[in-house]
Amino acid sequence: MQCEQLSEIAHLFNKYHNFIISSHLNLDGDALGSELALYFMLKQLKKEVRVVNRDKTPYIYEFLPGIDAIVCLDEQQDKNFTLKILPETILVVLDSSNLERIGDISININQLDIINIDHHPSNTNFGHYNYIDTKSSSVGEILFQLGKEMNCPITKQIAIPLYTAIVTDTGSFHYANTRAETFQVAFHLVESGANPHLITNYIYHNNDISGLKLLGKALLKMKVDKESKISWTVVTRDMIEETFAKEEETEGIVDKILSIKEAQVSVLFREVKNGNIKVSLRSKGEFNVDHFSRIFGGGGHPNAAGCQIEGNIKTVTEKVIAKLKEALSN
Repeated sequence: MQCEQLSEIAHLFNKYHNFIISSHLNLDGDALGSELALYFMLKQLKKEVRVVNRDKTPYIYEFLPGIDAIVCLDEQQDKNFTLKILPETILVVLDSSNLERIGDISININQLDIINIDHHPSNTNFGHYNYIDTKSSSVGEILFQLGKEMNCPITKQIAIPLYTAIVTDTGSFHYANTRAETFQVAFHLVESGANPHLITNYIYHNNDISGLKLLGKALLKMKVDKESKISWTVVTRDMIEETFAKEEETEGIVDKILSIKEAQVSVLFREVKNGNIKVSLRSKGEFNVDHFSRIFGGGGHPNAAGCQIEGNIKTVTEKVIAKLKEALSN
C-alpha cells in the first residue's frame, strides 16, 4: 500500500504496540540517526521497540544517544541467536531501497507486516505500507515531520540523531538534495539541543591513523580520465589489512576524488568480505549515478549511488569504467 500522507504512517505507529526497526547494511548516519530518533519517538508513545541491524555500528557514531539499545547481529557471540517475535509485531525498515539491503536479521520477515520509509528514487515499494519522499534530503528529515504527526516533542535525545541523519546525507549541506526546508528542519533541531559543532567533530574529525593511511594508498592508485571527466580508485583487501583499517574507514574516499576540478563523476571500487566488489559513485554535475547504478542492480540518489558486482576488482573496474564512459558520451 502506497501511503501518500505521513498521517497514515503516524496512525499505524499509534495503532500497533510492538516494533522492530532495521536499516541497510554498511550503516551510515542517516540509517543510524533515523533508527534511534524513531526509537525514542515510539518510546514516548510507550511502545515496545527494538532496533536490530545486521552490521555493527561504525565507531564514529558511538556518540549517538541510545546507541547501546541497538542489537548488532554481527557482534552476537551466540551464532544461533534468534530474535523473539512478539504478537502483532511490525517491522519498520528505514533508508533501504529494497528489502535485501537489510541482510539477515535472524527473523522470518514473511511473518511480519512491514512499514517502509525511505527517500531513494530507486525504492522498490517492498513494504505493506510504503512512504517514499524523494524530495527529502534524508529519512531523518522525513522523521522530523513524522514526529510532528505523532505529537512527539523533539527532545535533545531525538534532535541529535536527526541532525546527524541530515548532516551526513547532505554532505554537510552541500549536496544537491539540500533544500530550504532542510535548513528549516536543522534550525529546529539545533533549537532542540543538537550541537552542530560537537556532532560534526564526532563524525568528520574523529579519524584513526589507519583511515588516513588507507586514504593515502587509495589516492596513490587514483586514475583520472580528463576526456570523460571520470576519477576512480580501488581499495583491496590487502590495502585494508596493511593499514589495519576498519571497513567503515573507506567512507569518504569517493568524495575526496570527486573534488578534483577535472572530475564530474567519481568511482570507488572496494573488495568486500563476500568476494564481491562494492562500487560507490558520486557526481557533481547533471549525470544521474542512480540511473547508471541500476544497470548493475544498484541504486541511490542522482548524485550519490552504488551497487555490488560479482567478479575480481580488475575486471569489474574495467567493465564499469567502460560503461560509464559510454553513458557519459551519450
